[in-house]
Amino acid sequence: MSSFRLTLLRHGATTAPAGMLIGHSDWPLSALGVQQLASRAEHFARFPPSSVASSDLCRCADSAQQLAASAGVDCHIDSHLREIHFGELDGLAERSPAQQIALALWQQDLSANSLGIEAWTDFSARVATATQAWLKAGQGEHRVLITHGGVAKALLLDWLGLPLTRHNQLWLAHAGLITLYWDDDYPPILQGIDNDVRLA
Repeated sequence: MSSFRLTLLRHGATTAPAGMLIGHSDWPLSALGVQQLASRAEHFARFPPSSVASSDLCRCADSAQQLAASAGVDCHIDSHLREIHFGELDGLAERSPAQQIALALWQQDLSANSLGIEAWTDFSARVATATQAWLKAGQGEHRVLITHGGVAKALLLDWLGLPLTRHNQLWLAHAGLITLYWDDDYPPILQGIDNDVRLA
């Protein structure tokens, strides 16, 4: 049996223009995003990471590598942990009226297949498989996944057995934290969602 604390930490704000969908587009953190993540230093001082993972996109990977280096642990980087791909809207600076309508309909029903957006079932399976492989290979009492908002949402829906229609209740702010207690013999226990990011 293996039990441990699992923290999902969303990346900070990026330099991407406001409102842009940046699923697979690779935008770095802004100065604000760096500050947001720095505000979580106390959490990791109290609960030092024993294993760190991230997608290969720099808004997650750079912070994950820094956290792993400061804790003296390995950093697992995996492209399968990327955010959902937003199809023709991914990284697009402006959207047409038709694209806006299609996006609004998709946001109401994530199972809809439009605009070339990655199918939610494929996305959810992709991140669940990659996360499970990392957890199985990981070590120690505190595993940390620095991740994307959609990835955190997909994992929680899966782990908590919630229908996709409940996705709006699992919103995670930039630098928001989700903490779970993990036991291989039982379903994971959600200990808290902390969206209260306080800058120094």
